[in-house]
Amino acid sequence: MRSSRESSRGARRLAALVGAVVAAVAVAPHATAEPEPEPWPTLRYFDHADVAPWTFPGVDGVWFLAPTGQNCGIWGRGSFACSGHIPGAPPGTQAVGWVTGDRAMHYDWTVPFRMPPTRAHAPLPSRTVVEHQGTTCAVTGEAQTYCERGPLKFMLSAEGTWLTPPWMDLSRR
Repeated sequence: MRSSRESSRGARRLAALVGAVVAAVAVAPHATAEPEPEPWPTLRYFDHADVAPWTFPGVDGVWFLAPTGQNCGIWGRGSFACSGHIPGAPPGTQAVGWVTGDRAMHYDWTVPFRMPPTRAHAPLPSRTVVEHQGTTCAVTGEAQTYCERGPLKFMLSAEGTWLTPPWMDLSRR
C-alpha cells in the first residue's frame, strides 16, 4: 500500500508532466497556419529584352542597376550577383549572389571581389527580363530585383532580401 507521501509525490510528477505537455502544445505552431508565400515572381508576362543596352564592348556579361541602387550582373558561366547596400543582409555584407563553383546562393563579402569590375550604367526597366548564360534576372513592377539560375534565386527590395535556403546546395544534386 502506498503512503500519502508517495501518492503526493506521484501527483506532483503527473501535474508537472501535464503542465509540460500543455506548455509544449501552447508554443507549437498551429496546423492550420498558412505557409509563407513564395516571394519569387512569375516572369511569364514580363518583357524579354535584347541584352545589348546592358552590355559593354569587349566585356562579358549583362550589367544593370537595380531600382534600389545595387550594381547587378550576370557574367561568366552564368554567375550572378548584386553588390552595394543589401537590405536585411548581415552587417558588413556588400553582395548577394552565386559565382560559378559556389555550392549555394549566399550573402558574401567576397562576391564583390569575385565579380568583374564592370559598373552598370543603365537600370533595367520594370517588368523586364534579361538572360545570359542560363541565368535570368528581372525587375518587378514593385521595384524588386530578382535573379535565378535553376533552383538558386534571390530577390532584393527596399524592405529586405530573400535567398533560396542553404539546403538548395548544388553539391547535393
